Amino acid sequence: EHKASNLLCDYLSSKGFGIERQAGGLDTAFVATHASSVGADGLCIGFCSEYDALPDIGHGCGHNLIAISGVAMFLAIARVMDVCRVPGTVRLFGTPAEEAVGGKIKMLDKGVFDGADLLMMLHPAPGYSGAWHSQCCLEMAVEYFGKASHAAMAPWDGVNAGSAAVIALQILGVMREQLKPDWRTHGIITHGGSAPNVIPAYSRIEYTVRTGWESDLETLRERVLRAFSAAALATGCTHKVTEEFAYLDNQDNPVLGSMYEELMRKRYNVPPASNVGGSTDFGNLSKRFISLHGMFDLAGTGVPNHTVEFTRDARTEEAHKRTIFAAKSTALIAGRCLVDADFWNRVKQAHHKRTGL
Repeated sequence: EHKASNLLCDYLSSKGFGIERQAGGLDTAFVATHASSVGADGLCIGFCSEYDALPDIGHGCGHNLIAISGVAMFLAIARVMDVCRVPGTVRLFGTPAEEAVGGKIKMLDKGVFDGADLLMMLHPAPGYSGAWHSQCCLEMAVEYFGKASHAAMAPWDGVNAGSAAVIALQILGVMREQLKPDWRTHGIITHGGSAPNVIPAYSRIEYTVRTGWESDLETLRERVLRAFSAAALATGCTHKVTEEFAYLDNQDNPVLGSMYEELMRKRYNVPPASNVGGSTDFGNLSKRFISLHGMFDLAGTGVPNHTVEFTRDARTEEAHKRTIFAAKSTALIAGRCLVDADFWNRVKQAHHKRTGL
C-alpha cells in the first residue's frame, strides 16, 4: 500500500497536480486536486482510488484496478474542465485500508471529503451494476481470559479460554437458523492456546456481522454480543469485546446508476448483476454525499472476489481494458453532471428523496 500510494502521488505530481499526502493523518492517504482554468466556482467532483491488497491472496478484490480507474476518471474530468472551459474542481481521494480498518470512514471523520458535491468510484466484480446495495458490516475482536493449568495433572484447576471461544462459535453457528436471509455472521479463532497439554488461559476470536440495512445492524450486534457473554458465563472466563467502525450499506444514486447501467448494457449486451454481496466503507460516504459505486465485470468469467482466480484475472490485459471502459463511462456521467443542469437537478432530487439532505 505504501508503494502504491507513493507511485500514484509521484505520477500525479509529475503531471502538475497539487497533492496532499497523509490526508486525514493516514500515512497512505492522499488528495490530488485540480481547479478548472476558468475558475473553481462550479461542482466539486471527487473520485476514489483504493490500493490495499488481501493477505496471502493479493489483489483478490481488484484494488489494483480501482487505483488506476480513479486516476483515469480524475485525468478525464480535469481535461474536460480545461478544454471545455467548465468551472469547477475535481479531486482524487487516495483511500487506504478498505479491507482492514475502513480508511474512508477515518477520512470522513477528519473532514477530508468536505466540500465534495459528488463522489464516485469503480469496483471490479463478477458482473456490472449501478445499483449495488452492499451489506452493513461490523467487525469485532473478542478475547477470553481464563486460568492456565496442566491439562493432565490438574485440569480442574484451569479455566479454559479455548473452550469459551469454541462454545461462542457453536452458539453463533446454531443461531444462523434464525437469521434473516440478508444477515451474515462469520469469524475465526486467531488464538486458541499454545500447547495441547496446557489449559488455555487466553483465546481470541475475530468476528464479522453483516446486515442488508443499517436499521438491522444493532439488532444482530446485540444477539452476537449475548452469545459471546454466554460462552464466558458457561466456562467461568471473563471476556472483552473490541469493536471497529461499522461499514454502512451503500446506496447508489438511482439517476447516476441508471445511466451507468445503460452504458454497460450497450457494451456487453447482458443484464446487470444482482445480489453481488459484500461490504464497503464507501457505503458510509453514500449516506452523506451524492454518490455512485459502479461495479464492472472483471473478466466475464463469473469468478467471485476474494479468490486466487480473481487475483489471476485482475492481472490480465482484458481486465485492464474493462477497467478503462468503465472509467470512461463514469467520467462521461460526471461530465454530464457538469454541463447538463436538468440532469444534475434530477440527481440532486433523487438524493434528497432518499436521504432528506
